[in-house]
Amino acid sequence: MKALYFIFPMTALLSACSSTTDSSEDISKLNYLDLSTPELRDTEKEYWLNKKRVEPIYPAKAAKKGITGCVELVTVINSQGKAQGYKVISSYPEGVFDQSSLKAVKLWRWKAAPQNTNKQPVLTNIRLDYSLTPEPTGEEYLKNCPARKFYY
Repeated sequence: MKALYFIFPMTALLSACSSTTDSSEDISKLNYLDLSTPELRDTEKEYWLNKKRVEPIYPAKAAKKGITGCVELVTVINSQGKAQGYKVISSYPEGVFDQSSLKAVKLWRWKAAPQNTNKQPVLTNIRLDYSLTPEPTGEEYLKNCPARKFYY
């Protein structure tokens, strides 16, 4: 009988964990508009306006070592104004800032632009930069995280 008191909660816990979504969430079933190409990136604001931006946490190990970098990811802004499905497109240094970026973007929220009355989901790129100074100047950083025309 005591075993049942242990097995039942563990089964419930494991089944709850297996039903949560992660960064590899399937977005292929969504009817989204692809705005991830360089020529369309600026048009995202015609569909969605960022209303909540959570800054990523700078990883302590990277900060202690003075490492700067960037992460570019692609995500769908779904009809509820939430990021759904994530894929890292590029990362410098590879893997250092990925998890921090994903955790932050999951908490971002958008509101539909006035002309987006049907709340059309869109696929968009987001780049997050990590620097300990306002204007990073390191040669490797500038080579791997070039200046860009669009900012998030």
